[in-house]
Amino acid sequence: MQFAVVTLGDANAGTTADENGKFHLTGLAAGKSMFRVRRVGFEPVYFQVDLPDASNVEVRIRMHQTARVIPTVQIDDVREPLRRVGFYERMAAGNGHFITPEYLDKIRPSRASDVLNNIPDLVVDRRGNRSRIMTSNYKCEYGLIVDNVIVGEPGSRVRTTSPDDVVSASDLYAVEVYPRNRGLPAKFLGMSHEDGCGTVVIWTKGMIAR
Repeated sequence: MQFAVVTLGDANAGTTADENGKFHLTGLAAGKSMFRVRRVGFEPVYFQVDLPDASNVEVRIRMHQTARVIPTVQIDDVREPLRRVGFYERMAAGNGHFITPEYLDKIRPSRASDVLNNIPDLVVDRRGNRSRIMTSNYKCEYGLIVDNVIVGEPGSRVRTTSPDDVVSASDLYAVEVYPRNRGLPAKFLGMSHEDGCGTVVIWTKGMIAR
């Protein structure tokens, strides 16, 4: 699966499959190891491999898309899921830029990246059907986290730091943006591959039913 995140066990960082769905992990110890494969919109896959010493092992993984229809959920306060993940606490602290469900409902963006158009020191660099989230001087690429999952590898050959690659506008629930990673919460440190550039944190409507 293209752009899937492959990690050893339950780690947050690993490697990202390329546009052909291929990935490569090196420096692994011999013996049994558990791996996890994640991709937004697909069910995570866990598998175990008994790695021989000093050898190459090829695996083929099939992922199943999750249902896009969200079950009916009774929520008395649309903010409650975001409170649970600390969104409003971080917004009150004044660090970063925050796009709330109410604002998204008001502007009704046609693309997920449209919500980033007015964020200082951030531009959406669109080239054909591909796009990246860059600093205003185009020298640095933002990291992207969707529902606590790292997406893509900023600055690498795999360019998937645009929300448009993984999230539709109708899936957006809330967004946090940290230019130059100033005020980036400790829970997200180390989840972005570009230190000091910036991080976009997206919450999708899929979290409502969790």
